Amino acid sequence: MDWAESLAGANRRVPVVFAATVAATEKILLKALRIGLTDVWALPATADFVHERVTGILERARLAQGQAEAHLREHVMELQRDQRAGRYIQMGMLPPNPMAIDRYRLQHRIIPSLILSGDFVDYFRITDRYFALYVADVSGHGASSAFVTVLLKNFSRRLRREYRASMIEEPGEILAWINRELLDQKIDKHVVMIMAIGDLENDTLRIVNAGHFPPAIFVDEDGARFIEQRGKPIGLFEDVSYQAKTISLSSGAQLVMFSDGILDAMKDMDLDQKELLLLAAAEKNSMDGIWRALKLQETPSRDDMTCLTLVREN
Repeated sequence: MDWAESLAGANRRVPVVFAATVAATEKILLKALRIGLTDVWALPATADFVHERVTGILERARLAQGQAEAHLREHVMELQRDQRAGRYIQMGMLPPNPMAIDRYRLQHRIIPSLILSGDFVDYFRITDRYFALYVADVSGHGASSAFVTVLLKNFSRRLRREYRASMIEEPGEILAWINRELLDQKIDKHVVMIMAIGDLENDTLRIVNAGHFPPAIFVDEDGARFIEQRGKPIGLFEDVSYQAKTISLSSGAQLVMFSDGILDAMKDMDLDQKELLLLAAAEKNSMDGIWRALKLQETPSRDDMTCLTLVREN
């Protein structure tokens, strides 16, 4: 019986029968039930007896498996319903697409790898003169990463109410503020992000990068080029600082931001080739044109794929 106990424990999915020439005492029967044995037989046993008992055991196992599979399907369907409801809420947090802020046109596209996305974008006015835009990529996938995007949307709302003048001049202060908030929440997630503050009076952008790759791409009459910047991801380190770069936006100039899921979706290319393709695609004047140039499908990939564009119209 001790050997049967170890066998039953190692084969939870396989019916295990205890058969012995000794009589099945009450002690043996109770122990058989406790350790999960399927049946107890007294030996010797006839072929008809064995056939009948084995047939019954296999039938009960089949029914139990069918019930387990039905419960699993029901659980999966409930999970998918919850995920779709979460996706509906998440889509509602995104800004209008496209959206005009004075003479600037902003547009985004997000294709999640799962139902919920760990990528997030936002753009909005802060004052009559200034506006903000960003692309954020939360570590991981699924519901836990999507939850952090809710926090990011909350930061967007708070920024409009609680901004300081120094944050407009140095948007790195905004990233440092978000970093402190995420660390205080003790969430086992970090975020990479590119953020820019636009000045409608001077037609300039102040851009900061918190560990986001690929960097933002600036396109003007001189062509497309990366805005190379360094910065630690948000939510990992106490001591962070971010240096902003200023770019001037002439008529027709464009800023393009991609998440790293775009790079993952590019097959059979090294990083240099991918970067050249990103630069070429960024020169297209529409989101559809960018997507076609990258040869990307409107279907989920291994990672979330995101693109945000800002264009100064003529």
